[in-house]
Amino acid sequence: MDSTRATQISKPVRWWVALAIASGLMTLALPSLSATTLKSAPATPTRAVLQATTATNVGFCGGDDWEPEVAADHLGHVYVVLAHFPGDPSCDPASGSQREIYVRASNDGGQTFGPLVALPRLGYPSIVDCVITVDEATGDVYVSFLAYGKPDMKAADADVLVAKSSDLGVTWTTTKANGPQCSACDHPWIVASDDQVYVTYAAGEDHFLSRSSDGGATWHESLVLEDTHVAFPEGGVVDAAGNAWFAWGDCFGSCTGKTAAIYQVSRTVAGTSDTVFARVADGPAGPHCPPAVSCGFAYWGPQDDIAIDAAGNLYLIWQDSFPRKPGRPPIAQLSSCDAEEDCTQSSRWEYVGRVDDKTASGCADGACYALYPRIEGGAEDEISVIWMDDRLGDPLDHTNGWNVWYRTSLDGGTTWTGPSVRVSQFGAARSESHPNGFEFPYGDYQGIDLTPSGESVMVWGEGHNYIGGPSNPGHVIFRSLPT
Repeated sequence: MDSTRATQISKPVRWWVALAIASGLMTLALPSLSATTLKSAPATPTRAVLQATTATNVGFCGGDDWEPEVAADHLGHVYVVLAHFPGDPSCDPASGSQREIYVRASNDGGQTFGPLVALPRLGYPSIVDCVITVDEATGDVYVSFLAYGKPDMKAADADVLVAKSSDLGVTWTTTKANGPQCSACDHPWIVASDDQVYVTYAAGEDHFLSRSSDGGATWHESLVLEDTHVAFPEGGVVDAAGNAWFAWGDCFGSCTGKTAAIYQVSRTVAGTSDTVFARVADGPAGPHCPPAVSCGFAYWGPQDDIAIDAAGNLYLIWQDSFPRKPGRPPIAQLSSCDAEEDCTQSSRWEYVGRVDDKTASGCADGACYALYPRIEGGAEDEISVIWMDDRLGDPLDHTNGWNVWYRTSLDGGTTWTGPSVRVSQFGAARSESHPNGFEFPYGDYQGIDLTPSGESVMVWGEGHNYIGGPSNPGHVIFRSLPT
């Protein structure tokens, strides 16, 4: 495990999470393991209701909160998930509490939130890499996350757990989703539709899918692709037919060179584990973190995300650089596939254009970095996107001036409704926050979703550096804006 941040197992472990697993497609039926239930109990002394009228800290006042994600349903419920590590207890003793995965729920489209609720973790001492989704057919909420550190586990081992709530995030049950083929799992991503739940995860070059057809009670693990690229699922959607689509931002070799990133999508046929892949784009290696900041492996490396609009058109947002050379300042690009096309064929995906406008203000010579792009689909041809960049850095050394930026398109990304809007805001109560932005991205992904009232709900991590901890805690921030 990366010595710079032994408290998390995300990008830092990517270079060594390879397993020796039998080749070919393999499927096993797995019983649910050690399901437990946790009654709603906020982390004392968390307030019962949190107002979220501006950019709002939805974690602990003293952190240390990392890598959040967000999900919204068609009834106006919004859910935020985050990974908590012991933070600074000086403003709130609960901030120094043990590592947990927490969910905070809103019943009014993100205007107010209830208490932080810790998820059952089946006795694993360490957890991270959390993603949240809602089954629109049933209203059930699911969270996938990594768990590791049990005495009987090897140092590199990690399991995939899935927590479920059927009462709007009040109580939760948790099951183990991976099977014996994957022992050093990484980077799980989850989607659900009508009790069909799909979780993708990786182990080195192996691309895994675990599927449940009974709402997470039992799981069937499949090795859906053995490749020459280190695998990383980065996003997921479900189409109208119930097929599950995932974005993969895979690393070629050690995520170095001109073709370091292989961006592909996979489709899993509804109710099955039958999965096919289509390569959409590739990209060069991302830049290294500044010498003053110690980061994990490929922290600024390949990133992508997938979205679907109401008409069934698919979109893939992906990280590139300009010019297309290794280590150059990153930008965000967009490709799409029309609903009437066979999007499992690479040739059906078309390049649309550049997404970010990081040079609209500041960013002399385009030297700032646009990272961690995320995308969400709305009505036909409507997309909303976010990314982080440090265009307001002063000096532009990539250790200050970071912000989240938001942009929308009504024609599938061909044109944009205007320049990007700065989403993140200065918060005097957070030491990493300054008038020109926060000091460093805290976590290598963030989240965006759309509510039925026409709001974009967004969540991200702000930090001092990559390591964090009680002396330099990071915070998870939520904000909503009209689309």
